[in-house]
Amino acid sequence: MSRLRALGINIGDYLPGRQNAITDVRGVSVGHADIRAANLRTGITAVVPYAPDIAERKLFIGRFAVDGGDAMSGLGVAEDFGTFSSPIVLAPAPVVGRVYEALISYGLARDPELSTEMGWPPVVVGVDDTAYNEPALTYEQLTQAYVHEALANARADKVVMGDAGIGGGLQAFGYKGGVGTASRMAGDYTTGVLLAVNGGRAGALRIGGYSLPAGSEPDGPDTFVAIVATDAPLIPRQLERLAGRAALGLAAAGLWGPYTREGLVLAFSTTGIVQQERQGPTIDVLSVDEEGLYPLFASAAFAAEEAVFEGLLAAEKTERLKALPQEGWPEAVRAMLQNTR
Repeated sequence: MSRLRALGINIGDYLPGRQNAITDVRGVSVGHADIRAANLRTGITAVVPYAPDIAERKLFIGRFAVDGGDAMSGLGVAEDFGTFSSPIVLAPAPVVGRVYEALISYGLARDPELSTEMGWPPVVVGVDDTAYNEPALTYEQLTQAYVHEALANARADKVVMGDAGIGGGLQAFGYKGGVGTASRMAGDYTTGVLLAVNGGRAGALRIGGYSLPAGSEPDGPDTFVAIVATDAPLIPRQLERLAGRAALGLAAAGLWGPYTREGLVLAFSTTGIVQQERQGPTIDVLSVDEEGLYPLFASAAFAAEEAVFEGLLAAEKTERLKALPQEGWPEAVRAMLQNTR
């Protein structure tokens, strides 16, 4: 597996973190559970936004959605209060309810009262991989145990990409899709993106204005899901704007386009709410000022754009879909980028 930077191609003005992954944001971890059976390639991917030893945690969240993008649970609290406290789990659409129940179990183990500081309501995002997997078979095979496996596997270092977890049954641009991730550092802050690379029309994939070779015409849904994490102290409205800028990075790569049916970007801050012993009915909140937002906006866009290619480059061919080729176009892109400097 090659990463985009290993091919000599860099996107944007900022450097990535150590892992070039969402886990470069301190406290964030990612875990997968793979499900492989006859005619079934799917799985679960969990983004855990705080270290496992933290018992009580509430964070700010914001979202950007294409055509509603309401295929997630916990939407009401996220929109009304701008907060969440559970892991964010990407799951096949037919089993969102089952995954929700598994996260209820996970939250109750942390707090029998299941407060909004301890995992209520669970955040589950349904990803449509039905072009590759039969919904009935997914529903039959994916049990709550896989959710707990993904949470138990969560690590705060290297993120397995490509076919891991929810990436197993994804397709994009006529190629095998998958899970991609990237990060950027701007000043004192790190922003990372994890992306389910799914959808995108054949021939729409591009980098720096260069169109990559077209895969076969996809017959799957034009949908995507991205998770943005940052250690910059941001409030919900700022996180909504951050999510929107990440979506621009997806558009630059061609993943978000005129034919996109559904798309969702969730952005959260690990530091906006000051986590301390509460005194009275108020809490302390930190926020980056307006000028400080723009490096973060650029970081989110560049990381999201790169995550598209990371997911494609890490995905392996299957009997039904070929992988994105890694010859020819990297040389052409490097030459083009060199000429524009």
